[in-house]
Amino acid sequence: MTTNDSAGLLNHAAGFLAATLRYLRARLTLAGMEAKAAGAHYGAAGAMVAAALFIAVLGYVFLVITVVFAIAAVCGGGNSWILLMGGAALVHLGGAAALVLVAWKKVQAGAFEETLTELKKDQQWLNQLTAKN
Repeated sequence: MTTNDSAGLLNHAAGFLAATLRYLRARLTLAGMEAKAAGAHYGAAGAMVAAALFIAVLGYVFLVITVVFAIAAVCGGGNSWILLMGGAALVHLGGAAALVLVAWKKVQAGAFEETLTELKKDQQWLNQLTAKN
């Protein structure tokens, strides 16, 4: 036996561990670079969606104002636009309140009804097993 042949299990394990750590470091570096690129990509897309939503809301507001003034012009002009604008605001606030109530009921209902039911069944089964033993 030569000294190279008798390196032993410990030296082989150390070499394997070092190679594994180099491999993991390379993979994590690659994953970090990909995550940075993906974050920039999806961040830009998210910013564009937010900007689009903001512009859509502005468009909707201007459309409502235009409709209010058009109806006011048909109804005789003057200050009738003030009442129409107030009515439009009340309609929108009522719609927003209805959506909040619907959302609140969904939150109170819980999201994982079936999972909770299964967990309760599992707990009862485990209680029965422990009671028998």
